Amino acid sequence: MQQTTVSFPPKQDAPGQLAARDASRTLTPDMVDEPDGAGQIVSANPGVLTAVKPITWRSIRNTVRDRWRYVVGVFAGMGAIAIVLMWFVAAAPRTPLELGLAGLGAVIVATLLLVGALDISSWRVRQITAVIEQIADGDLDARVPARGPGDIGALSHAVNRMAERLQRQSRKRNRERDRLHTVLHVMDDGVIILNKHGYVSIFNPAAARILNVPAPDALNKTFVQVVRDYRVAEVWLACIKEGGEQSATLELVNDVYVRVVVTPFLRGAANGYLVLLQDLSHLHRLETVRRDFVSNLSHELRTPLASIKALVDTLRDGAIEDPPAAEHFLERMEVEVDEMTQMVQELLELSRIESGQAPLRLFPTPVAALIEPVVERLRAQAGRAGVQINVVLPAGLPEVMVDADRVRTVILNLVHNAIKFTPPEGQITVSARAAADAVIISVADTGIGIPAEDVPRIFERFYKADRARSGGGTGLGLAIAKHTVQAHNGRIWVESVEGVGSTFSFTLPLVNLPLTQN
Repeated sequence: MQQTTVSFPPKQDAPGQLAARDASRTLTPDMVDEPDGAGQIVSANPGVLTAVKPITWRSIRNTVRDRWRYVVGVFAGMGAIAIVLMWFVAAAPRTPLELGLAGLGAVIVATLLLVGALDISSWRVRQITAVIEQIADGDLDARVPARGPGDIGALSHAVNRMAERLQRQSRKRNRERDRLHTVLHVMDDGVIILNKHGYVSIFNPAAARILNVPAPDALNKTFVQVVRDYRVAEVWLACIKEGGEQSATLELVNDVYVRVVVTPFLRGAANGYLVLLQDLSHLHRLETVRRDFVSNLSHELRTPLASIKALVDTLRDGAIEDPPAAEHFLERMEVEVDEMTQMVQELLELSRIESGQAPLRLFPTPVAALIEPVVERLRAQAGRAGVQINVVLPAGLPEVMVDADRVRTVILNLVHNAIKFTPPEGQITVSARAAADAVIISVADTGIGIPAEDVPRIFERFYKADRARSGGGTGLGLAIAKHTVQAHNGRIWVESVEGVGSTFSFTLPLVNLPLTQN
């Protein structure tokens, strides 16, 4: 069944006059000829059905109650069909002139409607164009008001769907960019990304720290300008030449050790480069400590063992037959064995403290109970060395929450070192003072002092300043002191001027302060 949508005027003001407005009606062949209440005619007459062809048609038909004459004009444009129907009651026979005028009126009305439709369509196209330009400028929230059927409406929906997809993709890219930004900022390794011409496009904070170059100053500059080290640049140039990953371990200025890895981004040909800077300075320091530890341990063991071996050989050569000499040699051997035993015990103690296998027995303890027993124990030794020990303890010092035996060992090591490296008539002062959340205990001397280059490593195991080599000892006392203080959540440090003296200080937590918060 064929259906046709026809536009009719809404009502008839008077015979022969029309009041036009937009309306539509679907015609089917089984409809009955009859004007409706709004002044429209619904007709299945051949005239109306014939009018769907692109012509103007005129005819006279009898309706149920009146004799009507109507003219139908059909015009096509912008994908739509406009049908204009004009009619009037045929009160009298109509002449050809009247019929012609009626047809001309239909053509004029259809033309006006077509011009209006074209103007509306043009306005809609301009509106869509403006929204597309907004989207192209980055405004992904812009949308075309989706109104009306037809091709223009479909185009509006398509533009809006495109904008929504672009917006989703933009949000996804922003999330990925934020994740990448976070990863680059928390990495310990330096990351530099170069374009295919060697200009820096990404420079993370770790790279700025390793190369000592502010990140803003590195962007959009050449790699050679940024690194300012021909050896690092040579790794990149080798990557360009070979077309594959290149790496090298280098020592930069200020004792910074880095491993430089340069990898090309390959898509047929290299279109960029990833430069990775791995800071090996800490590992290098640990390796240095390990080598020194092995060397010092070997030295500390070799000396007493060599002495014992010599004493044994002497006894075998006949000294054992001389009781006084044999007794002397045995005493010497006992001293050497005791020193090695002490060193082994200190190593085991240090290992337990570092691994957390030596739990602290914490009790509220007066500061005087920590300092005075140690000073009294060493006062005789200080007297033999010609050194005077002074104790300065202000009244009202708060109690500290400590393992008293371990803290006394720390003070014992510090005072013993002060006696050993202070010349006769020197002074040693053991003092304490209250701070905001701790008590600070200090041991100051007027001894030989510590060279500035040795101060950063003075608390390492087996480390000894050059002038301290002749003083004996295992070289573990300060390492044990450091780890014991740290086990109490305290800190230890030294201030020293070579030739003037040294002051070792450390903190202990107060009784009313939880250990984990100090």
